[in-house]
Amino acid sequence: MKSKVLYFVLFAIYTPLVFSQQMEILTNHLGYEFDAPKRFVLKADNKDTVNPEKFYVVDAVSDENIFTGNLTSEGKVKNWKNWVFWSGDFSAVKQKGEYYIKVFYKDTVKVSFPFSIDENLLEKKTLSDVIYYFKGQRSSGLYDKADSHILLTGHTTGEVDAHGGWYDATGDYGKHLSHLTFSTYFNPQQISLTAWSLFKTYRQLEKRGDKDFRQFKRRILDEAMYGADFLVRMHVENGSFYRSITAPGPEKLPRDREIQPEAHNYTIKENKDETFSKNEDGSEWRSFQTSYRSGGGVSIAALAMASTYKVSGEFRNAEYLKVAEQAFAFLEKENVKMTNDGKENMLDDFTALCAATELYRATEKEKYHNAATRRANSILNRLTSWKSYKNYWSVDEGDRPFFHPSDAGFPIVSLLEFYPLADAGLKRKIKSAIKGSLEFELNITAEVTNPFGYSRQLVQDTLGHRKSAFFFPHNTEASPWWQGENARLGSMAAAAKSAMSLFSDDTVFQEKLMRFATDQLNWILGLNPYNACMLEGSGYNNPQYEFFGTFEYTNAPGGIVNGITGGYEENTGIDFNLSYKKTGKDNDWRWLEQWLPHAAWYMYAVSLE
Repeated sequence: MKSKVLYFVLFAIYTPLVFSQQMEILTNHLGYEFDAPKRFVLKADNKDTVNPEKFYVVDAVSDENIFTGNLTSEGKVKNWKNWVFWSGDFSAVKQKGEYYIKVFYKDTVKVSFPFSIDENLLEKKTLSDVIYYFKGQRSSGLYDKADSHILLTGHTTGEVDAHGGWYDATGDYGKHLSHLTFSTYFNPQQISLTAWSLFKTYRQLEKRGDKDFRQFKRRILDEAMYGADFLVRMHVENGSFYRSITAPGPEKLPRDREIQPEAHNYTIKENKDETFSKNEDGSEWRSFQTSYRSGGGVSIAALAMASTYKVSGEFRNAEYLKVAEQAFAFLEKENVKMTNDGKENMLDDFTALCAATELYRATEKEKYHNAATRRANSILNRLTSWKSYKNYWSVDEGDRPFFHPSDAGFPIVSLLEFYPLADAGLKRKIKSAIKGSLEFELNITAEVTNPFGYSRQLVQDTLGHRKSAFFFPHNTEASPWWQGENARLGSMAAAAKSAMSLFSDDTVFQEKLMRFATDQLNWILGLNPYNACMLEGSGYNNPQYEFFGTFEYTNAPGGIVNGITGGYEENTGIDFNLSYKKTGKDNDWRWLEQWLPHAAWYMYAVSLE
């Protein structure tokens, strides 16, 4: 209680100073793990030429300085407004408690909001909210009633029971295993990822053996089985899975819901509809179902995991496994024909590897081990170089870089999942490839001024122009779709944290991975240039979603918004939270809409020790 009282006292004293000056102290709004890296950033307008030199970490209860450190001048980040930055490191502070940062600047004191240093801090302060978010996104009521008797677009017969699942986003009551299926290289994993992540998070918390997680695990497993039940209903007998249930129109009426075919183009209209066409060869049925990369592979993996528990949802565990095996057998034969371009790429490899790995765990059938080995080798063969960039993943048969708006860490995560099951020779190759890939990630992240440690990518536009960048380009094959990348940051944090155990013989590299992972989660939780916590209900400055200038779609506690992007007019810059009043178009969603993959990747990353 004493600590909370002092919080309010500090706010009353220092908040006017923080916001009346042009300098801000940016921290993770919630705080820091006691034995993990701890970074903060100072941001000021370029015209502020005073260079502060020291900072102080202050105990929020006793108001005593407990640590003094030197600030590092970071300067400007190219095209990031007129901001200049300094950074401070206080990783040496490992004592649990409540603290704030203090800097003397222009004859006045600048302080941060208070934050915690604790053990299992993010698990304690955010995991429960994220689990509640998923439960709050469950499809129910009139929508669920409509989905129990839903038709395929353009069909008048053949009802499908597709009730259940989770709404995709704040402004989208549709349910998608993946969208952007027209884009070849950028399919995001959506409901399939959510179910997979819930099962993976449960496994991680089981391994940790902490009694504090008992009720979290109960709720996570309940949510995971709910997702598995939906995937069973979306399964097509002797086929794959239906890909998408749409909620079209500004009113999003239950009677208008349909099972959508694959998108052949994507247009952003006033109602955000997608436009579709049939396959030219007349094989219309294929366009309604998933390939490995459009949600099928990760759905199979989630169902295989569901089959291994003593409890189940609406369906028996044997049914989960039966569906997973049937869908895998179908896609092993038909996947190339199910893709939009008639070719497999990196996304097919890592999603199919996930599927084969979990099927082998569930059944110990050699055919799944063989399939996983083949996919793992295919991924390893994609490690390539271009100019000064060494050991990045190629997405195709050439050297086109694999970069992704939401699942960039998935190739590494999929390899790490298979690693314990691989033979000794393949284990050595996987470890070497992951080391090379992560060194590439660390190097490209550090190649320019980057005070926040934001994960950067090697990207390529539709004209073939290739460069390193902070944010997903506007002019890709997914255009005009582009948005904030909090899911990608979560996936990269998960990849780095998962890989740490492989390198117990290299503590320096381990520490680099932990810092990298921590930086990505810090960004989501407020340590970013906009001082905004992206997880609703935590921290402060939670961005609120508006839709054409209205608050028709409000964000839910525990959900994570899309996030910060490249500049709206020029994507080499940076922008966030541009309202309809500013752009005159439906663009608010690019920054402020909550989306399942953000919470799914964040949850899994936080569960990893």
